[in-house]
Amino acid sequence: MICTKRRHLTEISTRSSEINNQAFSHFLSQSPWDYRLLLDWIRSNGWKLIGKNGVLIIDECGTPKSGRKSVGVHRQYCGNLGKVENCQVGVFLAYVKQGARILLDFRLYLPYCWIADQNRCDEAGIPESERVFRTKSELAYEMIVQAVRTGIRFRHVCMDGFYGTKPWLLTRLEQMKILFVADIKADEYVYCSEPKYGIPSRNGNKGRKKSKVVVTNTSSIRVDKIIERITKWRTIRVRTSTKGFLDVKFFAIRVWRIDKEVQKPLPVWLLIRKELDDSDVKYSLCNAIHIRSWGKLVRMQSERYWVERIFQDSIDLAGMVDYQVRNWNAWHHHMSLVLLAMFWITKELDVLSEISKDFTRQDVVQIIRLKLPQKILSPLTVAKIILENHKNRKNSRRSRMKQKTKLRHCSL
Repeated sequence: MICTKRRHLTEISTRSSEINNQAFSHFLSQSPWDYRLLLDWIRSNGWKLIGKNGVLIIDECGTPKSGRKSVGVHRQYCGNLGKVENCQVGVFLAYVKQGARILLDFRLYLPYCWIADQNRCDEAGIPESERVFRTKSELAYEMIVQAVRTGIRFRHVCMDGFYGTKPWLLTRLEQMKILFVADIKADEYVYCSEPKYGIPSRNGNKGRKKSKVVVTNTSSIRVDKIIERITKWRTIRVRTSTKGFLDVKFFAIRVWRIDKEVQKPLPVWLLIRKELDDSDVKYSLCNAIHIRSWGKLVRMQSERYWVERIFQDSIDLAGMVDYQVRNWNAWHHHMSLVLLAMFWITKELDVLSEISKDFTRQDVVQIIRLKLPQKILSPLTVAKIILENHKNRKNSRRSRMKQKTKLRHCSL
């Protein structure tokens, strides 16, 4: 927060501390402090800053990285870039209420190629207990379960189309009596009438007797085909935005979702929302079938908007992606400190809001910079920094050349 430029360790030590960057590097990468204790504290206290009956939001954040040494790095989809790229991906849990927002938890996703390479895991310092492949959806489920155990009082869970297309995840949430709003893709299938499950009788006396339980009374349909049946949309105001009121076209219809592992009807709302110009259609499933108000349903569907804001805040104000670390401990230490910084900003914003509702997180950071001013650098100090940077670049170049020479000899 103190640095106005990219917040790597050298910049932090130069601008705001008498401690050199090596000490900061040790604090992140080698120091034995347990990030899990800090994370437990943030998880237990962060939601209380905002208030009970908020919304949990699951989403992921990818950070582009070159090379193959950074823990968890792999060619995979990076949401920040909108394409497949070499990156690290973290799955995050946010808590939101009426625009107030905070990150409470995270998990680093380790692709299977990492779990299968023990030497690579050793080099990155991945604990033995973490060397088990878990999908992003499984990591998300872990965080939701942990949130329930912590006692976080939330109304429902929101998730994007990646997680919403995992039937087992939605089924487990229903089993826990958790309400969800899960975005789905346009090519997902649902039932428009209540399905009946059974073993169909065979035709005639020939052929093997059927034993597989199937739906016997109806056929599934793609959700984007349902939109063709809608003749009348309702225009609903979702919230106020920086550009005025946000109004959308909305339609809700009761359907039954599909989970091949569960042979019983699974009723949900299919929520369909699009912009007033008929662009950007969004489909979601919601198991709050007791809710009849379309206004409430569309606002529940729209809560996921805020997770993008908290990611942007964390990147801009707390240097979420401005790290230069490789091992397991360092990545988790860094992310824990980012969540702590955002907790601090949120707490200070809550205090300032008693004076004026116009204060923003950016205003809070400006005040923090005023209270914790940067060092005044003398000409001699700047000269030493320049010489040190030159020395580091030469050493880095020399190291790369040695590595290339070594690889060339090995190939021969």
